[in-house]
Amino acid sequence: MSARPRSTLKELDDTEEYLESAGLTKRDSAACRKYLQMVAEHAVRRPACVARAAACVLADAKKAKLSKRETYQAMELSAYASLDLGDVATCERHVRALESVFPKSARVGRLLGCMMEAEGRHDDAIALYDDLLAQVPAEQRLMKRRVACLKAAGRVEEAIKALTSYLDTFMGDVAAWEEAAALYTARGDFARAIFCWEEVIVAQPQLGKH
Repeated sequence: MSARPRSTLKELDDTEEYLESAGLTKRDSAACRKYLQMVAEHAVRRPACVARAAACVLADAKKAKLSKRETYQAMELSAYASLDLGDVATCERHVRALESVFPKSARVGRLLGCMMEAEGRHDDAIALYDDLLAQVPAEQRLMKRRVACLKAAGRVEEAIKALTSYLDTFMGDVAAWEEAAALYTARGDFARAIFCWEEVIVAQPQLGKH
């Protein structure tokens, strides 16, 4: 279970508003550092501001008072933000730097796979995810990434099979049940789609009241 965020989403929003209005222009590294910490805590994707905040603190990690852990986290956040913004070159620079420090990391491997996907190399990414999952078979984020990659590659039947396997292990993932329902509906398998929606309602009974 992930740790409960120490900040609130309002604090995150307020800090982002400050950075966008003045903080980034002033290169307020303390506020940028705080913002990146909150983004990581809440696991949200806000690529435009994240990319600029990460660039600010990474330009002078000593001035920003980043620990090694925070430096690597800022690089990871910047890499994902760069992909969202279509800046594969910046992502690759961070990936290579992280690989040199964590050469066998599944987390860095997942980031490398995302970069391959952004370049349209879906088969290469799937092969990488397969290799990583052979080492860490129940790594949740890798399993979900592989499903998404299979779907993007047009390998829908394989995506459904992989998603079914994922749900055998992570039955409480409501978003995954919703995705399974959508995949089954798209291929006209309404009985299985209904079953998936029933699982969503069981997990979130308030949905059945609407």
